[in-house]
Amino acid sequence: MSAAPHAAPRALSRRRFFRTGALALGSFSVDALFSAAEAQLPESHMLDEHWPTLLPDVYSERCQVAGVAIAKNGNILALNRGENHWMPRTGLKRQIVRKPAVLVIDPKSGVLVTTWGTGIFTMPHQIHVDHEGNVWIVDCGSNMVFKFDAVGTPLFKIGGREIGFNMPTDVALLSDGSFVVSDGYVNARVVRFDPAGKRIAAWGTKGNGPLQFQTPHSITVDDADLLYIADRENHRVQVLNARGEVQAVWTNVERPLTARFNKGSIYVLSNLEAAKGIVRQFDRKGVVQAAFHTKPAMIEDDFEWPHGLAVNGDGSVIYIGFTLTSRRLRRYRCV
Repeated sequence: MSAAPHAAPRALSRRRFFRTGALALGSFSVDALFSAAEAQLPESHMLDEHWPTLLPDVYSERCQVAGVAIAKNGNILALNRGENHWMPRTGLKRQIVRKPAVLVIDPKSGVLVTTWGTGIFTMPHQIHVDHEGNVWIVDCGSNMVFKFDAVGTPLFKIGGREIGFNMPTDVALLSDGSFVVSDGYVNARVVRFDPAGKRIAAWGTKGNGPLQFQTPHSITVDDADLLYIADRENHRVQVLNARGEVQAVWTNVERPLTARFNKGSIYVLSNLEAAKGIVRQFDRKGVVQAAFHTKPAMIEDDFEWPHGLAVNGDGSVIYIGFTLTSRRLRRYRCV
């Protein structure tokens, strides 16, 4: 999210996408948009209209669901901003969210199991569950990254002046227990830490060249420790190794908001326009394998600004969290 973090982007023509995406990035650049193969792909997932989309007894009004993750026991974790709605005219709010930020939801029934995370965050942005079941939350309002156990007990947090985060956006873990943070709206970099939270390295500056970013909005790591960074305003995904060296750049991935690795695939949620989101499933070479739109045809409900993304074990179920005015958690099933 940029200086006007949730403003609806201007509609971009196909011609303009090609023009802005044709960056001089060398032989490792992959044009991932508007291929003939992708144009012929059917919708891979469809909205499950019978699964509850919000929990009306929790809040008097819908909350912005900024992030979604799947706990080790299969429960769905919906990261929300409570009363702190981030809107174009109000900007970023800095007061502590008084309501529970993490809603734990039964995946089968959609019923709320429990909540936690009250009085901790100001503007929670993304959530990640590691292989041990620990829950990581990035708060771009307080410039902090938090680690909790599976039931919400705080384990540690990093941030503050010595770290120098400035509106960080996401976190992911490598196989050795080290972790990387996309940092983010202002710093335009990726920072790597050892398992104890000691800074190892930082990569990136603002710009549109290799290892430069215009809002690194999300990050995920595959099972070979390759990093996939959703470089939002550059309309691309940059692929780095664990040493911060660029391995590939997938261009023309319009406004990628969230990236998640699952079983050999990289799922990227993009926001074409405010209410026109799309999820693409890429292979490791940046070739689109499947895709679906977050707003189904012929449905008039509010699907504005998809933001959170979680994929279940076999990819048959995908959860999307919506912000701005939609403020819902939606479930999509494989067709």
